[in-house]
Amino acid sequence: MDILNIVIMVVVGALSGTLAARLVGGTTYGFVVNALLGIAGAVVGNFLFGLLQIAPGSNIVKGISNTFGVELPQNFVGMVISAFVGAIIILFLAKILRGGVKRR
Repeated sequence: MDILNIVIMVVVGALSGTLAARLVGGTTYGFVVNALLGIAGAVVGNFLFGLLQIAPGSNIVKGISNTFGVELPQNFVGMVISAFVGAIIILFLAKILRGGVKRR
C-alpha cells in the first residue's frame, strides 16, 4: 500500500463520515473520528454492495458525463457512495444500541 492510497482512503473516509454524521446525527465528530467512521463504513458498504452485486457510482458517473461532459473516476465516486452508505448503517445501528431511535 503506497502513500497515495492511504491519503485517498483518509480523504474518502473523512468526506463520507462527515456526510453520514450530518445526515444521521446532525453534527460531526471531528476529522479523525469522521475519517475512521468513513473507513469502517467503506468496509461495511463494500461488503453490502458486493453481496448485492451492485457497482455503486457507475450510473452517477455516466449521468454526469452525459449531462455536463465532465469525466469523473468511477472508482472514486463508488468508494464515496459505498463508504457513505456503510457509515450511515454504522451510525444508525449505534443510535439504536444507545437507546433507540426517537421519533419527532
